[in-house]
Amino acid sequence: MQPSTDHSRISKLTLTTRDYILAIIGAVLAMAIIGVIMLINNSRTPLPYQDTGITAAWIPPTVKHWDKPINEMSKKYNIDANLIAILITMESGGDAKAKSDAGAVGLMQVTSPTAGDIAKKYLKKPVATYDLTDPNTNIEFGAAYLAWLRDEFGTMQQGPDFTRTVELIAAGYNGGPGAANALEQGKGLSDTQTVVYSRDAFNMYRERVSAKSFTFNRWKERGGTILLDDAKNSQQ
Repeated sequence: MQPSTDHSRISKLTLTTRDYILAIIGAVLAMAIIGVIMLINNSRTPLPYQDTGITAAWIPPTVKHWDKPINEMSKKYNIDANLIAILITMESGGDAKAKSDAGAVGLMQVTSPTAGDIAKKYLKKPVATYDLTDPNTNIEFGAAYLAWLRDEFGTMQQGPDFTRTVELIAAGYNGGPGAANALEQGKGLSDTQTVVYSRDAFNMYRERVSAKSFTFNRWKERGGTILLDDAKNSQQ
């Protein structure tokens, strides 16, 4: 005679095993969800910054002239001083009195409409009044805007040294956030000036560790020397 089967015992065992498996699956899914959330939260990563000041050997003297406020604002807004110096080079050559036909002013060529947004939204301490012709103010406004562009468009997927992030930052600085977004989305840039500007910034930043920058030299040949000469005269 075969022993009778204890169906209630099997049922309980099966239920326990099922619950155990479901618990494991739930834990794995929870960890996966947490990982995704962390990835999203960390996807906007600040540009790697080290408190070393301007280290690119080829930055022109007219820009190094402003190394003190550049270094101060690089620390305040967690932006590499080399990047600030590179953009000052391309924007004004270091001429604090520079003005463009579009109304851009000072070392970092900040326009009035952009300055209004920066003053309200991007400065560490918002201000109601300011003087863009003041070199310290101008550099702070530029650095604050660069920091916002970095946080808005910088992503971990852009490489360990974030040189692609620099291209997006430069595109946004020259052509506005819409240009940076178009570049990030792979749509490309329609404005030739912004294309050249963002690529120059990209390559100069990559060449910051070199004794000389071929991109900087080509920039001078295309007209940058005029900016540098004006800056030199303004500092005399």
